[in-house]
Amino acid sequence: MEQPTLPMNKLDIVDPKWQKLQIYCIICMTTGEMYVGSTIKTLKERMQRHINSHDCNSLQIIERGNYKSFTIQKWPCNTKREALTLEGQWQQAYKTSFPDHLVNKYIEGKFCKENPEKKKNYDNKYYEEHSEVIKSRSKQYREEHGDKCKAYGKEWGSRPWTCEWCNKTMTTGARNRHKKICKSKPTQ
Repeated sequence: MEQPTLPMNKLDIVDPKWQKLQIYCIICMTTGEMYVGSTIKTLKERMQRHINSHDCNSLQIIERGNYKSFTIQKWPCNTKREALTLEGQWQQAYKTSFPDHLVNKYIEGKFCKENPEKKKNYDNKYYEEHSEVIKSRSKQYREEHGDKCKAYGKEWGSRPWTCEWCNKTMTTGARNRHKKICKSKPTQ
C-alpha cells in the first residue's frame, strides 16, 4: 500500500477538528479595547486559557476585570490555514472599524503566511521590548501555580504520540528528540 503524501505545509493538513472553529471577541467594557481570536474549544475553555495566560495580548483587557466575551462566528474549516485566514479577516474588519481599539499584535493568516520573516522580526522585537514584564509574569505564575505546572508537565510529557513519518508510538516528552533523528523523515 502506498504511503499518502503529506502536504508541503502543516497549515494545509486537513483535520476534522477545524470543523468546530469559532471566532470570538473579548471587549473591555471600560476602554472599548478588543481582542479577536479563534478557537476549536468551547468559548468558556478558551477564556480560561486567556485568564491563566501571562503573556497574551488580551491580558490588558482581562486584568481590568470588566470585560465580556462573545462568539462572532462559528464556521467549519478544513485546515489551519483556512482557520487563520478567517480569523485574520475578522481581525482586519475590527481593525478597520475600530483602529485604536484592537489589541491583537498582528493580523492572523495574512501576516504569518505572506511575510513569515517580518513576523519573526516583529515577535523578536516585541519580546525584547517586553521581556522584563513577560519574565516577571511567568515567574509570578510559576510561584502561584508551581504544583499545577509540574503536574501538567508530567501529564503532558507522558501522553502517547505517534510519529507522522514512521508511525512509531512514544510519549510526547520524547517527540522533539525523535523528530530530529527519525530515519523516515522526509528530506527537504
